[in-house]
Formats: sequence, structure tokens, C-alpha cells
Amino acid sequence: MSLVDADTLFQPDFSLVSPTDVVVLGAARSGLAAAFFLKKRGYNVFLSDAGIISEATCQQLREQQIPFEQKGHTEAFLTQARFIVASPGIPLTAKPYQWAALHHIPVVSEVELAWQFLQQSERPPRLVAVTGSNGKSTVVSLLEVILKHARFAVAACGNIGLPMIHCVELHEHQPFDFLVLEISSFQLETTYSLQPDFALLLNLYENHLDRHGEMSTYFALKSRLFRCQILGNLAILSGENTWCKRLGEALEAKVKGPQVYFFSAANAVQSHQLYYQDQPLMDLSSVCLQGQHNVENISAVLLFAAVLELPASLLQDILATFQGMPHRLEPVGHWQDRFFINDSKSTNYLAAEKALASMSRPVVWIAGGQDKGGDFSDLAVWVKRKVKHTVLMGASQDIFSRALIQSGYNQITRVNGMEAAVQAAIEHAEAGDTILLSPATASYDAYANFEARGDHFKHYVAQFISKSQSGLSG
Repeated sequence: MSLVDADTLFQPDFSLVSPTDVVVLGAARSGLAAAFFLKKRGYNVFLSDAGIISEATCQQLREQQIPFEQKGHTEAFLTQARFIVASPGIPLTAKPYQWAALHHIPVVSEVELAWQFLQQSERPPRLVAVTGSNGKSTVVSLLEVILKHARFAVAACGNIGLPMIHCVELHEHQPFDFLVLEISSFQLETTYSLQPDFALLLNLYENHLDRHGEMSTYFALKSRLFRCQILGNLAILSGENTWCKRLGEALEAKVKGPQVYFFSAANAVQSHQLYYQDQPLMDLSSVCLQGQHNVENISAVLLFAAVLELPASLLQDILATFQGMPHRLEPVGHWQDRFFINDSKSTNYLAAEKALASMSRPVVWIAGGQDKGGDFSDLAVWVKRKVKHTVLMGASQDIFSRALIQSGYNQITRVNGMEAAVQAAIEHAEAGDTILLSPATASYDAYANFEARGDHFKHYVAQFISKSQSGLSG
């Protein structure tokens, strides 16, 4: 099913605010939040999941009187809906969406659902929506902290963890000034009318090509974030990324389109000084978030802050202390001058490249999982430059091993599972080394999400260090 076909699943005049029959696909966080939200507002809600729903969740659904099916989707169950709330984990080529198209049933994302309900409130919050191949969670988290310190009522939501539909409910009781939304290409597939006050595209590189097929499709999906923006809205894009510049030029040519701003890491840093509103802000070494990729993230945030005319002193204090996201270059322990870093949020090749580029010590690299496709050659260059030994795990072992060997690198150990990966990495590490989990893949071959993968890594690292300190291990 193509990108155009996704649009035909949605009928613009279809009202999402009139109680009717709705099927929610998936019993993950956003699906459950949407199901419970709609049920509370008088909708006849049904839930369908291809996997096994936990008993605790089944009990919640029974208590809410929400009929459900699990271990597979059935056409009869799905086609009783007047509209379907999409699961971002299910590609548009899957049977549920083919059935929806066949029966002319609209399909909307949980984000689209939340947006339409927000428009019914007396004073909707201003929406800051962030997308890109890398850096989304860091930027969303940093924006949330900055806006809170500027005394705005704000919540971060979307792909970062808190479903946007949940914020709709919170807004009804204690209104927000801003919502900061992390939104993925998967969510944008079935998001149609979203109109952010501020839309940020941080970068665009090969990613999710296993699902989207071509960069042109991936680019078109990311561009959806901006298509409903009008005069008075702001588009903030990288001035150093080819795809971002291409989109910016198209937006600038749009009649009554958004005002376009380009950010640039090169312009934000001069003589090791971070600049804000054309004035020196602070020495780059005083910024807590290190690495060139974070300079790019910060430059986007500073441009947003300049539009709001936030004080430089506030930004100095936050940038000096903000440590970033869990699972993104997160130090998790050290043992005999060997340092352990959890970068489980590295779910594509470019994220792993940036992680390796930021390493100042020799690296023992733990990688692998569910490969998302793309050109491995640039990552192989960084592996040869930075990595003394690679430990491969997960479904992508063959792909990664073949690509590394073809590049001339052969310091590889293959293992089954995280515990064996941590043990093998420790065996190959020497004093002064960094043991880095930076998988460069999605986690879904073995874990529910990258957080679970990172927590598993941290568990085995903590277990090893504890045993070592008690004299039970080398």
C-alpha cells in the first residue's frame, strides 16, 4: 500500500467526536490509552491485538467492558468499526488495513485522534512537534525542561512515552500552555490534519527502509508534519541536511505557508563558544551534553528558544546540567578502569555512528537486533576506526558480520542474548576501554522496546560489578 493509499483511508468530513463503534489496534501504551479515553466518552470500543495480551491488561479491558481479541486480527471483528485507531507498529500493507480499505473504514493514528479532540477545547495548548531520524527524544526532553523552567505548563508526549491522547484528558483538568510531541514516520502514516504551531525536522537519513522502501517515501512521510501548517506557524529545519533544505525550500514557496527557520550547528558554535541570538552563551566544554550530534540538537533548541525570546541565563543553567535521555549514551557503571555505556536508543546505523564518533577510549562494541536496512559502509568506517572488538547478538548477526568482514574488519564474536553479550564484551575489554551497547537496530527481535533492551544491559552490568566487588567474579 502506498503513501497515497493511506490518505484514502481517511474521510476528512468524518467526525471523531460523535460516539460510535471504534476498533483500536494493539494493546500497547498508546492503544490502551486511546481505548480507555474513548470508552469514557461513550464510544463502543473494541480492541484487537496480534499478540498475547497480559492477564492484567485483559482484566482492565473486562472491567471497562471493552471486548477484545488476541493472538491475531480477524476481519469480522475489525470491520464492525466506523473507524479504526492505528497501531504504529503495524505497516499499512498488513491485513487489518487492507480490510479497512476494502470496507471504506477510516484509519487514524492515536496522535490524529488526540489532535482532533484537542481542537474541541476552549484554549488548546500550543503544539511543538519534533521529528527526524535521530535526536528526537533528546530535543523533546530538553524542550520540556526549558519550557518548565520558563514557567510554562508543559508535557512531553508521543513516541517518547506518554500517549498524546492522555494529555488531552490531563488538559481538561489542568490546561497546558505547550505540548511537546515526538512523532515518528510510523505515526505520521495515519496522521492527516495535525497543525503544529512549531514543527521541527532535525535531520533525515536512511532509516526504516525495511518498512518504507525508499527514501522518497520516508521523506514524504516526514513532510506530513508540515503540510497543514499555515501563516503564523513556524517550521524549524536543519540547514545542513539535504532533505531538510529541500523541504524548507518547498515550504518557503508555499502561499500562506509557515515561516521557515533553518538551524545550523556550524553557526551555533564559534571558537568553542556556543552562541545564542548572535551572542556568546557559554563555552562548549561547559555543556553537559557532549558530542557533535548533541551540538546539532542544541542548535535546534536554541533557535526555538530565540523565537520565544527566552533569557540566556535560563538556557545556560539548563545546558550546564541537562544529562540527556536514559538509554542514550548513558553511563551505567565502571569496573577496573573499564566503562560501561548504555546506548540502546541507537536504533539505526547513523545513531551508532554518532555514538562511536563521540568515544574517546577504545571501544568494545555490542551491536545487533532487528535490522532496518540502509547503507552500512559509513558505520563500518567508524567501527574500523574506533572499535577493537565487536560482539554481535540478535537477528542481524549475519548482516552485520558479513558487512564488517567485507570492509576488512574481523574482530567479531557472535553470541546468543544480552547476558552472553555482556560477558563476551568484558572478556575482550582491557583497562582503559569502553564497553558500549549501541545496537544500530530496532529491538523487536528480542524485546518490546529499546528501553527494555537497555534495562537488560544495565541489569547484567550491575550484576557483574556486584559479583566482582564481592569477590565472586574476576
